[in-house]
Amino acid sequence: MNDSMKIDLILASGIKTNRELHEKTVVVIDVLRASSTIITALANGCVDLLPVAEPGDAAFINRQIGACCLTGGERNGLKIPGFDLGNSPLEYSAEVVAEKRIILCTSNGTKALKEAQNAAEILIGAFLNAGRTSLYLKDKQEVVLFCAGRNGELGLDDLLCAGLIVENLLAQEVEVELTDAAQLGLISYRHLVGGKTSELAAILYQAEHTRYLASIGFAADITYCAQVDFLPYLISYKGGRVMMEDQRVAANN
Repeated sequence: MNDSMKIDLILASGIKTNRELHEKTVVVIDVLRASSTIITALANGCVDLLPVAEPGDAAFINRQIGACCLTGGERNGLKIPGFDLGNSPLEYSAEVVAEKRIILCTSNGTKALKEAQNAAEILIGAFLNAGRTSLYLKDKQEVVLFCAGRNGELGLDDLLCAGLIVENLLAQEVEVELTDAAQLGLISYRHLVGGKTSELAAILYQAEHTRYLASIGFAADITYCAQVDFLPYLISYKGGRVMMEDQRVAANN
């Protein structure tokens, strides 16, 4: 274990920042819903996900890959016209995604992945796998928690998840140095959630984006995405592919 870990936090994708991500481990967090959907798809047997920033990119890659591929994504929370799936993790069942490759295009999450691509290592984080992700991070020296946010602005759901990851690291007796932004995540988590993870779904309704998703018919997604450590898998993004880390190791052997 390192003597000290520096933890930084980016509040939203699309914000011009002077942060240098080279040689750092970045955790991209988009609780509602790209991160949660990615983790769910892989847990249900998806081969990999190929994140893209724009729908046109998804259509181009889909033509190249062919029959084993599905397109998934959203704009303003709703399925992109012509795509196979939206961005609800509940759509990504084993019956639908097992043995499939998925091209994913979302408003914020996949853009954050693209913005983080110069990092030494990129992980996907959400409440669903916060514990497993935190356990992996404990031996890292520099960590950046990259909250996808919403349209370039802070998202409370992502901030609380980042705070939980910091709290988990502190519980593992990792000595950490927090930037002001990382302090904000930790304080927000402690103030709003604390030990009340069983009430997390209700707490998330304090977020503007949560209420919006519920208003367009996705209340069940919020309950699902609020399950802490429900899918304890380590998910990474490398070489343009998002995969479960166990799958990536097996594929390279």
